[in-house]
Amino acid sequence: MDSKPANAPADFSWFSNPLDWRTIDRLILLGSLVMLAPGLFGLALVAAFYITPDYLYFGLARPLLVLYGLHVLLLGGFLYAALRRRQHSDDWPVFENFIIASFLFTVLVTAWLTGTHFAEGLLLIFLGINITSALANIQKIRKAYLWGCAVMALFAVIDFSGALPAAPLLAKPMVGPDGQLVLGWLVIRVVLAAILLAISAISMAAINRWVERENLYREMSTIDGLTRLTNRRSFIERGHSELSRAQRTGSGSVACVMVDLDHFKKINDTWGHHAGDAVLVAASAIMMSSARQYDEVGRYGGEEFALLLPGTTLESAVCVAERIRERIATTPVAVDGKTIPMTASFGVALYPAPGIETLNDLLKAADKALYEAKEAGRNCVCTARPDAA
Repeated sequence: MDSKPANAPADFSWFSNPLDWRTIDRLILLGSLVMLAPGLFGLALVAAFYITPDYLYFGLARPLLVLYGLHVLLLGGFLYAALRRRQHSDDWPVFENFIIASFLFTVLVTAWLTGTHFAEGLLLIFLGINITSALANIQKIRKAYLWGCAVMALFAVIDFSGALPAAPLLAKPMVGPDGQLVLGWLVIRVVLAAILLAISAISMAAINRWVERENLYREMSTIDGLTRLTNRRSFIERGHSELSRAQRTGSGSVACVMVDLDHFKKINDTWGHHAGDAVLVAASAIMMSSARQYDEVGRYGGEEFALLLPGTTLESAVCVAERIRERIATTPVAVDGKTIPMTASFGVALYPAPGIETLNDLLKAADKALYEAKEAGRNCVCTARPDAA
């Protein structure tokens, strides 16, 4: 197998997370996994031929073995073609359709003929859906699931009506006079159990990947990657929530502190962007350690930050801002053996106040107070004046 397709990303690896692969590469993996089912089913049936031939109905056993062989051959052909096709194509819907349909058909036929359609057969379909949902088109999986439900309902009707014999592959019950399972049937059950255990392990790995990916996406949508603070969108969402709570109770207050690192462009130009990143991280850590557990600290954009302090008076918010200002001013950042001083300017506003009725009003008032702090010489705290919004 080639190390990577011609048009794959430079860092592509068959040992990386399959959820990061192109569609056709995920289909190759899925097809390889699906091939295990007819292959192992066929081996178990051949073993039963030799161990307990009297218990099998050969009129169905031979065609079933042919079905397994045909499934393996066709799937192998598709896999070979897919390995060549992946050099110039990212997808192959026909291959995907065959993988899904052939697996469902083989499992349903095997389960019906052995009388295990409401036990191992149903479990195989369930685990197959779990794995396939991570690697293939979910809409196609949903259609296959609905077809599986319809066939299972048909099996139930047949079983209750007695129109057809149960487990037609078996010439007689697979329980000997001593009450023990016949050796051949026991071999099949052990092989099937091994398949289920293997698929269960793969299924758990796939679900674990889903959880990791979902957690990563959730974090990316709410957390700033550099400072690990809440990002702007999440900060604003929290702000709307806090103001709605304050408006609902009629007695709550919400303070907002806007923070801007002074002369940040000069830091980047003088010491480099990696030094600027170190300053951002250091200032963020100070703000986080100075906030209460239920406060919100966010990176509002660039070198600008914002704090949301629910249930706080204007005087208390100013004290918080002053404490953070002093800590930032007395905490130089060491980068490449050099000490970089940093300071920050602060603007504080409170809801409710004259002219501040919405979150937008609160943010504008705090931002205007921040501008006044910078005009006053920076490294200081200014509060919003009445009607500042």
